[in-house]
Amino acid sequence: MAFSNKHIKHSSLLLSVVASLTLGACTTVSPSISQKDATLISPSQTLRAERLDNLLQSAVSQNKVPGLSVLVYEDGKEVYYGQAGLRDRETNIPLARSDVGRYYSMTKPIVGVGLMMLYEEGKFDLDDPIAKYLPEYSNLKVYAGENEDGTLLTTALKRAVTIRDLMRHTAGLTYGRFSDTGVDKEYRKARILHPHDNLETFSTNLGKLPLLVQPGEKWIYSVAVDVQARLIEVLTGKTVGEYLQDSLFTPLGMSHTGFVVKPDDKEKFGPAYIVDKSSGSPVFIRLTDPNAPKITRGVVYQIDGNFLNKQPLESGGGGLVSSIDDYAKFTTMLLQKGTSGGKSYLKPETLALMSSDQLGNIDNGQLDASLGFGLDFSVKLKQIEDPDTLKLPDGSFFWGGLAGTYFWIDPTNDLFAVMHMQFINPLDPYIRNAVVSAVYGN
Repeated sequence: MAFSNKHIKHSSLLLSVVASLTLGACTTVSPSISQKDATLISPSQTLRAERLDNLLQSAVSQNKVPGLSVLVYEDGKEVYYGQAGLRDRETNIPLARSDVGRYYSMTKPIVGVGLMMLYEEGKFDLDDPIAKYLPEYSNLKVYAGENEDGTLLTTALKRAVTIRDLMRHTAGLTYGRFSDTGVDKEYRKARILHPHDNLETFSTNLGKLPLLVQPGEKWIYSVAVDVQARLIEVLTGKTVGEYLQDSLFTPLGMSHTGFVVKPDDKEKFGPAYIVDKSSGSPVFIRLTDPNAPKITRGVVYQIDGNFLNKQPLESGGGGLVSSIDDYAKFTTMLLQKGTSGGKSYLKPETLALMSSDQLGNIDNGQLDASLGFGLDFSVKLKQIEDPDTLKLPDGSFFWGGLAGTYFWIDPTNDLFAVMHMQFINPLDPYIRNAVVSAVYGN
């Protein structure tokens, strides 16, 4: 899942935190590619590397983040890698390129690509009703208000929810965590996305609840990609983890990516932090399984246990761990129009469909006015005069994760970037915008 950032209008979610730590992270910037061998890159790339190095150093020294790293590929090769700060503040362990972290909603594009690989096999059509494959959604209703006793009023669907709706977040679903409508409350009562429920149980429970709005009416960030993950299971007869391992992770060489931290990666899996700014002086708080539910108001059930121990729920919307280089293997394939290492994963026209706007005149909800949404990617459509919007080139597509991870793909400039951190900070979207500006020099 991804908290609101400057490219998404601010959520009403407020984090209630208790400060118990003081700031003081050290700053260590790794040698960027410009420092390793200046003959390999152009003067413009050298300037970019200097901007990014300065940004990473200042972000940590100014207590914007505990630690972060950035990787940039251009014209088919790595042109920048830099890191700064700490992976573990309490034991003074520096951030490392090999770190494995919680990639949360950056799971969504991976699941979307996996599902579209099945689309290319003829397993479904995008405008098929989801109930054709998942009968638990055969009797959906739509929220229409509340009775005096608090029970929900519902009305009939105007049309069926389609797979396209799932992939562009127009199914009428919600998350149950980032807003507080009557439907969100019902999600919480039903324990939607509880880690002890597998995807089949999750989907069965979800099918009993009303939609928040009519299908196709509005973009609402939601559990739709978890439904996509369940659809993959039904279509393949495998768990979503097994399917992604076979179809993407193994062939792409993503050896650190999965729904549980691998035994050899446990020492590379550091803590996640959140910030309390209520006192006027930001304080980093280390999240733990006991304190995370309270501090995040239920957004996070467990910050460590969900990933260190295999759970029944393999969340298609937010369950993967990965590393910056593993995710770069995925984004390399996307930038190369669906191919990698001589193997085709998606046809160029399929990827073009995923990375182009699918909303049209549909209300784009919390997305800002410069953005549309494809199939499991947000898409930059135009430039607007808004200091809060990401200054990505038109045609770029992207997404991010709850713990601050982020990527974008810029086909026009044959470029992608991946950012790694483990910092849940929905109220300060500074760093993603700053990284984009440093890459492009704007």
